[in-house]
Amino acid sequence: MKKHLALLVFIPLIACQSQNEPSVSYPENPVITKLATAIQLGNDGAEINEFDYLGKPADSVKYPEGVRVSLPDTLGFSYVEPEKNLPMESVITLYSGGFGYDIIMHRSRRMEVEISVPADMFDSAPTLFGTFNAWNRTADTMVLKGDSWTAVLELEPGIHEYKLFHNETEYENPTADRVSNGMGGFNSIIEVKPKGEMPVELQTAGDLEEGVINLENNLGPDQKLIVLWENYRLPEESISYEEEKIAVNIPVAAKTAGRSTLRFFSANEAGWTRELRVPLLDGKPIMDAAKLDRGDWNSARMYFMMVDRFANGDSTNDDPINSREVLPQADFRGGDIAGILQKLREGYFDQLGVNTIWLSPITRGPRDAWGLWNKGGVTTKFSAYHGYWPTSNTLIDSHFGNPELVHQLLDEAHAKGYNVVLDYVANHIHQNHPLYEQHPDWATSLYLPDGSLNTERWDDHRLTTWFDNHLPTLDLRKWEVVDPMTDSAITWVTDYDFDGFRHDATKHIDLLFWRTLTKKVKHRVTDVTGKEIYQIGETYGSPELIASYLSTGMLDAQFDFNAYDAIVGVLTDSAIPIERIVDVMNNSWNYYGQHNTMGYISGNQDRSRFISIASGDVSLSEDQKLAGYTRHIGKPSKEGYEKLALLQVFNHSIPGIPVIYYGDEYGSPGANDPDNRRLMKFDDLDADEVRLREWVSELERLRSSEMALVYGTAEIEAMDDRVIHITRRYLNTQIDIYINRSKEPIDLPSIPSNAITLFGSRSIDGQLGGTSALILKTIAP
Repeated sequence: MKKHLALLVFIPLIACQSQNEPSVSYPENPVITKLATAIQLGNDGAEINEFDYLGKPADSVKYPEGVRVSLPDTLGFSYVEPEKNLPMESVITLYSGGFGYDIIMHRSRRMEVEISVPADMFDSAPTLFGTFNAWNRTADTMVLKGDSWTAVLELEPGIHEYKLFHNETEYENPTADRVSNGMGGFNSIIEVKPKGEMPVELQTAGDLEEGVINLENNLGPDQKLIVLWENYRLPEESISYEEEKIAVNIPVAAKTAGRSTLRFFSANEAGWTRELRVPLLDGKPIMDAAKLDRGDWNSARMYFMMVDRFANGDSTNDDPINSREVLPQADFRGGDIAGILQKLREGYFDQLGVNTIWLSPITRGPRDAWGLWNKGGVTTKFSAYHGYWPTSNTLIDSHFGNPELVHQLLDEAHAKGYNVVLDYVANHIHQNHPLYEQHPDWATSLYLPDGSLNTERWDDHRLTTWFDNHLPTLDLRKWEVVDPMTDSAITWVTDYDFDGFRHDATKHIDLLFWRTLTKKVKHRVTDVTGKEIYQIGETYGSPELIASYLSTGMLDAQFDFNAYDAIVGVLTDSAIPIERIVDVMNNSWNYYGQHNTMGYISGNQDRSRFISIASGDVSLSEDQKLAGYTRHIGKPSKEGYEKLALLQVFNHSIPGIPVIYYGDEYGSPGANDPDNRRLMKFDDLDADEVRLREWVSELERLRSSEMALVYGTAEIEAMDDRVIHITRRYLNTQIDIYINRSKEPIDLPSIPSNAITLFGSRSIDGQLGGTSALILKTIAP
């Protein structure tokens, strides 16, 4: 029977060998192989799912003082409720196999706020929708309170955007401040203040000492520090508090552990800081980025291609539909695995500087035309060239190749040090999939109880909605569906040795699927081979919704589309203040951490090409798909190339994984789908395209060589609403990035005399040119 230990009853795991060298009892094969994600409590508490961390129930659990624990019948789960004396940051320990694994637990920072509008605005109750409820128009209904319609919410500190909805019309709050939404309109905003002065963010000090990591000692009077090595808390005696620095001794076990990580956490009663990490190799901090290998996903630099549009290496499998019902841009165009393999061998990815390749889905799809576009005088059906309509979850579509070619691509990519990520569709299948024919009850209903179609109901019915009438959504809330479907998914990382998944339509899939798949990956891959499988999801929604899928037992990351939307707006519309991207990035780092492996895109298959927006050839306020059908989006402007270069600088400067959408390295133009999926161009680039590709390649190499850009802490600020200033710091190195979005040169702040220019240039009088960027590196003496 499992025992839940009180605070004073515990198995000692950490003993101090000497004053300077703490010794950690460290299992040779730890049950938790990743860095455990923090447990986030709500105001009412949270469920502790031991399977997320251990893959099984814990032998015992040690809870901190200040929690009430309720234990349901299901083994491996408990519910923790905070009491008044629970600190903002504490540690819970899960015991398994004789060892304890320490996991950070955060108390909720949410504050109760009230949003009101005059009662005479509406004759019946409006709803409130915004960043706090994933823009779900039906989530929060306001109530009449005196002379106001009012909603009471619990929100995280920060700035939240919202609107009101009534009788199929959106409204702003006339009593609130507003901000541009980047699409020609405005959103109302509410700023939630923390309940006190927030703790000071942790920073490493510049001086380096053998066996020690130094932090700046700028902690507030009630600010506490917790240090973990991997998933083990270091004893207080391993931490020395001096006047200007805090010295943390690296544990002895790190010397023989190979690659490991020191993790620093801090909090006061108002909130907590972002986790700070220092990667170690044989007990020493890694100073050379070349010592990071492809198993370290923080160092990933990703390239995403749509297989059918990238390179045609085998014309014998082209086989387009060639139907009058299908426009050429909606048909198969010949790209395949053989073409990607050819470009790998030619060194295209080496020259560009990426180290991770993301393939669009390659599973078998229908052979005929489906779907319908019928707007603006344009009518077309579509082939399954994109791969997102599976009629099999394990068989490779012959348009793209065969198992032998896929194995060959993976083997040769791995030999070059590349990871390969596969786009996988779990949410839905095509109606011709044998599963749907054999098990129609495995799908959700196409119709809602009121008889209306359950299609494209992205938010109010996000776990059951269909993408289209021919794409049944699988009911992945049911174990009898989840079990076989996760078995199909895992084939790609067992039989084919892919290094990770990009998961389509993540927010439309129940957490049961993600927990089951990740558990199977751990047991069948990681526990057998030691290889960690990277999983990144696709979710459009609030940071809270996005983060709800991120944990040790679910996904590693998701794409940060909120950051993309914000930086696109800031770089293409001078009316949008730079503070918008500052607020969005700080919010992202608060939710995902500053050492995240989130995806930061230059574009994707569902967006108009950034360069065409920046050139003014496509407007965010128009029907961008129709634009691609009805007019030619041609060569971008000079400013478009410059702005795309700034976007690439931004993505390569912030934490996370920079993701290049194929063609964005040279500036492929286009409106939205399918115009943003043109054939890749390798030859006959003009001078603008060559210059941009050279800049991107330079950024890739810079990102690959600077530890501060991979593991540095992150700060972002606006300089007079023209310049984005990003600072990355790692041990004795600081990198400053300046991005000038305006056309006018600007004066830079005082630059240290020993600063080295890594990218861009500045004039003799210290100015940064218009629509340009500068990256500087300074090393502490």
